[in-house]
Amino acid sequence: MGQPEQTVAIFAPMLYLTVTIEASSSGADEVHIHPGGQGFWVARMLKHLAERPLLCGPLGGEAGKVFLGLLGQFGMDESSVEVAHRSPVVINDRRSGERVTIADSPTIQLERHEIDDLYGRFLEKALTSNLCVITGQTAEIVPSRFYRRLGHDLEAGGVAVVADLHGPELNQFLEGGSIDILKVSDEDLHSHGLLSRNTTDHKAYIEAMERLGEAGARSVVLSRQHEPALAHIDDRWYEARTPELVPADHRGAGDSMTAGLAAAVRRGLGPEETLRLACAAGAANVTRHGLGSADADLIPGLTEKVELNQLSPSTV
Repeated sequence: MGQPEQTVAIFAPMLYLTVTIEASSSGADEVHIHPGGQGFWVARMLKHLAERPLLCGPLGGEAGKVFLGLLGQFGMDESSVEVAHRSPVVINDRRSGERVTIADSPTIQLERHEIDDLYGRFLEKALTSNLCVITGQTAEIVPSRFYRRLGHDLEAGGVAVVADLHGPELNQFLEGGSIDILKVSDEDLHSHGLLSRNTTDHKAYIEAMERLGEAGARSVVLSRQHEPALAHIDDRWYEARTPELVPADHRGAGDSMTAGLAAAVRRGLGPEETLRLACAAGAANVTRHGLGSADADLIPGLTEKVELNQLSPSTV
């Protein structure tokens, strides 16, 4: 399959270097060094889906240079902004079989001119791509009002938006503009105050998603760990169940679903095909170590195995 000409611009404020120590079959330690961050993991899955991601985020210091050097092996485009502070590094020890973080350098809020450079760079790439993915931040690298400006300007420019956001960044983005497809998790809804923790009330999930729709998210896809995903796409409600695969690493399924949603928007897929692709990408991710990774040949088969149930108005 040839590489598509159109890119998918990805706003990735949190890019960092990951170092993972694992035990090999010989008993010796293995050290793996990879780029990391939600935006990168979304981009990585988009590559597996034969799309062309363009990663845009801040990088600085030694870690930033190593990040850029490693990025070349993944064959993806980047338009990073060089910043004064060094990019974060996370060191994990998995020799016991469980992931234990043994070092996590802090993130630093960008300076004013760096924020302006990042904003201008990403907006230019998004306007050229006409499709973007917006990811969030777990620490304030850019002020939350940055997202409000993005929401307004992307909508003004007619750019299709797929977002994986919650909390202040989501609120600000929706105050400024709208989102074509919003990917959230039940944990996101808990932290956002839209859903009581440990709830099993189906109606509560629906009401939370409806509130997001009223705020400006035209379609919402909700992942629920071991429960079927829920989706409201093009005014239709769905429940989606993927085959239960034994996970090599359960993390990263949500980011892979986001990548699947972006790929579906680029391809102009209908609601059911969009949901199938997103769920299949998420399921394929958990079969491998490494977030945002998958066997590309596995995804089409899983797509056919996703069970969809269109919910009737009385069910909703």
